[in-house]
Parts: sequence; structure tokens; C-alpha cells
Amino acid sequence: MATILSDPALDGAACYAAIVARDAAADGRFFTCVRTTGIFCRPVCPARTPLLKNVGFVASAAAAVAAGYRACKRCRPDAAPGSAAWDGSAASVRRALALIDAGGLDETKVDILGDRLGLGERQVRRLFGKHLGAPPVAVAQAKRLAAANELIAGTLPLAQVALAAGFGSVRRFNELYRAVHGETPAARRAHLRKGTTMNLILSRYASPVGEILIVTDGDTLRALDFADYEARMLRLLARHYGTVVLAEGDAPTAVTTALDAYFAGDATALDALPVATGGSEFQRSVWAALRAIPAGTTTGYGALAAALGNPGAARAVGLANGANPIGIVVPCHRVIGANGTLTGYAGGVARKEWLLRHEGALRHEGALL
Repeated sequence: MATILSDPALDGAACYAAIVARDAAADGRFFTCVRTTGIFCRPVCPARTPLLKNVGFVASAAAAVAAGYRACKRCRPDAAPGSAAWDGSAASVRRALALIDAGGLDETKVDILGDRLGLGERQVRRLFGKHLGAPPVAVAQAKRLAAANELIAGTLPLAQVALAAGFGSVRRFNELYRAVHGETPAARRAHLRKGTTMNLILSRYASPVGEILIVTDGDTLRALDFADYEARMLRLLARHYGTVVLAEGDAPTAVTTALDAYFAGDATALDALPVATGGSEFQRSVWAALRAIPAGTTTGYGALAAALGNPGAARAVGLANGANPIGIVVPCHRVIGANGTLTGYAGGVARKEWLLRHEGALRHEGALL
């Protein structure tokens, strides 16, 4: 159980009455820390009201995070509307918050923030403690997480979400997000997408190895598979994006032109096509590594795992390879067995052999370059 955290400047009885009533007027003015769960919530949280003896109240989400409480997944207190929780009551704190929003603070620069405010580091910490109930770094982290939560719901790659929200590294973003929310950013995005509908365009392309299904979002490829594996493609789309509505339409010219060039003999014609995938962070790292395998060459699952810095993950690489939603363009067909055999391929081993021969990776029947 977490330690009860409560700001003495807040009227505990009034705060408790507000959460019992789920008073919208109190939303953003304080946050409820629940000792028994280690979670903090907004006053309007739809969850069952905790007992008074188990709760404390703080003025900011940052104060709750700094004390080790995690954000409630139902009411999303880290994305509460702007109010006194962020505003503070001192001009210096408001200026500091504006600087933090502009990227003026990381974990080692409280003194630099103070210099820009014309204050000493100790005074900056004292002001934040007085007006927000949390140190500057915790406030900065909470604001960055709030910004990230707004972006996670979109389609921006998570690495770009981290940078756009002000995090210095993707690793730090993932660590802090997991610590505060109890799940990774990728898991959060997956949960959000389960309740949404994605509208995509389905096109058909006649290739020398059978009809190909192309799923696009604007000019971006979301899926590419063979028509006789349509059910598999639909399963992967649902797994990655939740509810997907496919409307028949024309593929982007850039996609069909690249496919025409590829099947005409230019094995590198697909290299520059933009793609977007769901999947876990590990899966996406595998799929990105696949695109780095040059046309006309092959690699093994173990070698690919080693290239990703995880040499013991050959089996996991194989599973990710098999779940690739964008065939040919993300060339999972270029990965072969340790003994040089072609092994399995989602589109069939015969197609895998054709593609490798077409790209120049097969000299003659069964022989790899």
C-alpha cells in the first residue's frame, strides 16, 4: 500500500464531498491519491468512491507522480483540463511552467531554469513545492506525459511522440510512462485503438505471383498480402488497429508505379515506399530491420536477432517475421533458415522462392547466393 499523500492547503472534507458527487466544477482543481491501490484520480472518476480513510488530496498531478502514485486508466488524471493544478499562484511559477512547456528543463537543469527566472535553484524548488506540491522535475515529467497522451491517440510513430512531447530519449519516455501508467506507450495506443474505427482503402494489383491486396491510408501502406490470404490480412489489421473499415478504391500511384518497377526487374523499387504498422515495439524493430536487408541477399533469424542487439531472440524474431502485415515491401521473404532452407512464408514457399530468384538471391534451383 502507498503512503497517504495529502496537501495541507486543501480542505479534505470538501474534496471528499466533491469526489462523492463527482463534481465537474472540481475537475482539475485537485487529485485524489488512493493509498490502497497506489492510483491517483480526478474528482469526476467513474470508479467506485474509495473510503475517506484511504485517500489524500493534492493540487497537481505532478505531486501525485512524484510520490509514486500511478495515473488512473479510466479518468486519465494526467490529461485533466488546465486549472489551478498547473497555474500556481506566483508569477515566477507561471513563467517557469511556460519555460518547461518550451523544453527549458530536464533532470539536470533546475539551476539553469533558475538562472532564466533570475532565481536560485533552492528558491525554484521551494516555489514549486509551495504552489504545486512537487519538485520542478516531477512537474516537467507530468506535463510531458500529458502531452504524450494527447499524441499517442494519433498515428505519429511513438519515437516521434517521445521527442514531440519533450523527452530526451525514447528509452526514458518508455520507462517513465510504464512507471506512471503501469503500461507501455505501445500498449496504451493498442487499448485506444480497440475502441476506434480506422477507415482504409483496399486495392487490388495483378502480379506475376498472383493477385495482391493493397491497404493504404493516404499514400502510406498499412498492409500488403496475397488475395488467397485475405483472412490472414484482416486478422492482422484487426490486431493492430481494432475495428477497420475497408473501402474499395484505387491504390496511390506511387505504390502501383513502384510495384510495376519491382516486378519489371528493379528489385530496389519498393525501398522508399512509406509504410506504417501497428504491433509491439519489438515487432516494429524487426520489421524495420527487414527493410534494411538489401535486395538480392538473405539473412537468418539468428543473424537478424544479433543485428537487433538480442542474439538470443531468434525465435521471437521468427514470430515477428511471420506477423509482418506488409509483405514484399517489408521483405520478410529475405529471411531464411539457419541451414539455408527457405523455411515457411506467409504467402507460400513457392512464392518466396520466386521472389528471391526474381531479386537475384537464387542462382539456380535451391542454391542461395
